[in-house]
Amino acid sequence: MNQLFDVSSDDEDIIDYVEHIERSRKARRYQERKNHINYWDDEEFYNRLLFTKPSVHLIMEKVKDGIKSTTNWNHALLPMEMLLLTLRFFACGSMLIVVGDFAGVHKSTASKVILK
Repeated sequence: MNQLFDVSSDDEDIIDYVEHIERSRKARRYQERKNHINYWDDEEFYNRLLFTKPSVHLIMEKVKDGIKSTTNWNHALLPMEMLLLTLRFFACGSMLIVVGDFAGVHKSTASKVILK
């Protein structure tokens, strides 16, 4: 009879542990990213990036194959989003957390994009 309680106790411990793991996981949050090309008028766009919209499109045509993401999983950044993030970093020389906020990504993602 004692052995039966030990097995039952072990099962309960396992069930408690699994329930604890499920409770402790945070739900993933994905921040909606702005489409900066459409969001800002021409003057505001230039004030933020120091480039005009046509010049950004020209740059995009030249670099898009070299910066595109290899996956679409996990809300991967589009090449235009990567370019705008990088231009914003160079335009204001700000900290990565500020540039990441501009692009709607974490500072570690901003760092990886700029190094690319």
